[in-house]
Amino acid sequence: MSVETFLRKRRAHYAGEIGLFAESQMAEEDLVLFGLDKELMAKLWTEKRIEQLRYLWGLVHKVSDNTDLFVDKDDAMEGLKIATGYYRMVWDTRLQKLAPRGRSLTRINDERLRLLTGKIQTVIREQIFPGMKDSELRREIEDMISEPKGT
Repeated sequence: MSVETFLRKRRAHYAGEIGLFAESQMAEEDLVLFGLDKELMAKLWTEKRIEQLRYLWGLVHKVSDNTDLFVDKDDAMEGLKIATGYYRMVWDTRLQKLAPRGRSLTRINDERLRLLTGKIQTVIREQIFPGMKDSELRREIEDMISEPKGT
């Protein structure tokens, strides 16, 4: 199983607490998938684009939580990448034909990530939550990703 989430390295808030911690509802839900005291492999970075990625995953999380269009947030991310043209065609051995597959966000530069996020936000406003204002969607996502843990 693979999950991309956001954690914060910080000093302990409670006696005996050590490690990286989920500080938003979205990250907490991601970590619930894994049992305690399990060894996990993590890919970590602190580039400035982390805020852009947090916002993008917040958008995707909102869609997956509030519609029946997608199975989960990963399925929603894949569908939204395809809907915005951020995909490549690959051979699907199960279907025996070419099929679109969303491109990875690993090597996307800051400007392309900003453009992709804007396109995904437009698809969400126009096709998934029609009538929702851009400012309202942005406020909801910013509130969701900035929600501090335990306060």
